[in-house]
Amino acid sequence: MQGLGLLFSSSGRLGPKAFIIAVVLLYIAAAASQALTLRSVIKSAGLWPFLAAQIVLVWIWYVLHAKRLRDAGKPVGLAVATCLLYMLSVALLVIIAGAFYGALAGQSTDPNAASALGLILFVSIVAMLSGAPRDSLAWLMVAILLVIAYLPIVLAVVTTAWAATRGTAEGPAA
Repeated sequence: MQGLGLLFSSSGRLGPKAFIIAVVLLYIAAAASQALTLRSVIKSAGLWPFLAAQIVLVWIWYVLHAKRLRDAGKPVGLAVATCLLYMLSVALLVIIAGAFYGALAGQSTDPNAASALGLILFVSIVAMLSGAPRDSLAWLMVAILLVIAYLPIVLAVVTTAWAATRGTAEGPAA
């Protein structure tokens, strides 16, 4: 039962060594959860398993980081902000995946949403194939979408590295 408290209760403290071990296992589980976005899984179960896994993994990420930051005598606000940003990116991913994979699962899709996403994809492919200069609007759109997609992941890894390198604060947890 202590293991569940480590993963699901945000109270308490966590030393650097235990934090690193737990976070490495968490990142492995997060990478494995991407298998829930495979076509066969979405076709049979929809996006719900992926969404549920992401919610649980983000909560565990927050719990581990909150405990580690508390142990280091730092506020947990950075962990909260990172989780919120990551959940926004997961929501965007689920919306996009729902638009593209809804037909696979036998659900009706919104043709306007799929058309807008298809248009963005079409413009970026045409711009790449035509050899358009890198300063065109299409490249700017693609670059902005890539930053939006990767920023939460980069911020999560940077936050993890920063939390892992903080020393342990003396005295009781704040």
